Amino acid sequence: MTPSSADRRTFLSGVAGALVAASVAGCLNRDDDPDDPEPVVDAAESLEGDTNPAAWRDVDEIVFDGYVGGWVGAEPAAIDRVENPTLVLVAGREYEITWENMDGVHHNIAFWDADHDVVADYSTDGNETIGEVETLEFEATPAMEHYLCEYQQAGQIGAVRVIDT
Repeated sequence: MTPSSADRRTFLSGVAGALVAASVAGCLNRDDDPDDPEPVVDAAESLEGDTNPAAWRDVDEIVFDGYVGGWVGAEPAAIDRVENPTLVLVAGREYEITWENMDGVHHNIAFWDADHDVVADYSTDGNETIGEVETLEFEATPAMEHYLCEYQQAGQIGAVRVIDT
């Protein structure tokens, strides 16, 4: 065997070993673990907000940033930087939900019941202008199951939990 053949084999052996080690490490340290999903929208930091009713006791205003991948909470603190957070609302209480278009895609916001019908006409017209804001005033009712964008239903949808207090 010539010196260059031995050097080549040693080099290739080292490369193969490094690839195997990286592959095993990748399997053990996966960022795309299906049991630990990550937000789709880069502006979001989490998929879980605070659903403790105490965190929602004094809330009457909700603020979202609207992206094709999901709604990102801005206010109250219980949903800050949370993608498609669960809203905890008190039955009969008046609320205001405001959202800003962040990506120039047409969005609106609506509240749907279990049959996928808009609850009490609670929906906005929608817009496709970056920076444009829409506000919806509504009364929380037990019929509310979800809030969503009617144009991007798969990505922009969150649960509504209506409680009595």
